[in-house]
Amino acid sequence: MQTALIYVTAENLDRYTDRCAEYCNRLGLRLAAVVVDELDGGRWPEVAQMLMDGTVQVVVVADRDELPPDRTPRVDVVAEQRRRLGTGRSTCRPRLIR
Repeated sequence: MQTALIYVTAENLDRYTDRCAEYCNRLGLRLAAVVVDELDGGRWPEVAQMLMDGTVQVVVVADRDELPPDRTPRVDVVAEQRRRLGTGRSTCRPRLIR
């Protein structure tokens, strides 16, 4: 069973926590913590460290807008970006790593 944490801003704590906990339950994720952050994303490094050291394997957020935009590490989903940016053209050719 994978372990998850819920990441939520203080502003949306009451709005999103139950929804995220229900999601964890449906997927069979063990809920380890709820990390409540301010809009500045100051606690994101703590969340990233928990991912890197294996304390949790999954971070659950109710809405992508809850995440700090400048967070690292992060995962970007190209299909979502194309919808937001309105483009499908690549601007660079990355090196392929196998």
